[in-house]
Amino acid sequence: MKFSSSDILARAIKKQDKTRVALKKTGCGKALIDGLPFSISVESDGAASDKGLVLAISGEAVENGDLKIDMIDIIYPARGGSKTIKHKPEYYKKKDGRHIYRCICSEVKIPASLDNGLFNKAMSEQELISSLNSQVVFRFVPHYSLESESEIMINIYPHANPLDGSVTEWINATSDKDYFEHGGARTLKRKDKG
Repeated sequence: MKFSSSDILARAIKKQDKTRVALKKTGCGKALIDGLPFSISVESDGAASDKGLVLAISGEAVENGDLKIDMIDIIYPARGGSKTIKHKPEYYKKKDGRHIYRCICSEVKIPASLDNGLFNKAMSEQELISSLNSQVVFRFVPHYSLESESEIMINIYPHANPLDGSVTEWINATSDKDYFEHGGARTLKRKDKG
């Protein structure tokens, strides 16, 4: 990911506000592939919060019922280690009448960010382990049977700051188990350039 000077400046200004509850993406699968496990992970990028966070998955395939998600595993920091819980996502009807999958994780506490500054130094082994223990990982198996691809939006946000503290990722859903061998990687490279 490339950062422009304005992106770096905006991030530096936001980092100065230690009261802002926010998330940052630490990892994400490249495509939702029918029947194969998918994961996305985030960690704190600001202040701590005990109000939990929310995962929302939306797009035409969700609205039309072409993408289904039965269960989501959430791995999150707890008592110096990690804990795993399972949630059945709610097929939620928004005020505009459209449907999304929504998973409210009120038991997930967001710790204060471990990031010590805009330009990080080399990490010790203990710092690396601590950073891994601060991540929240969402894992699920998508069910998608259409032959055509569909674009899906995944949004994860702290309940305390849903607008400016969120992580949003756009990815494709496909039923092609050999997606990357059949040109999916080329599609992803074109998106990254644009």
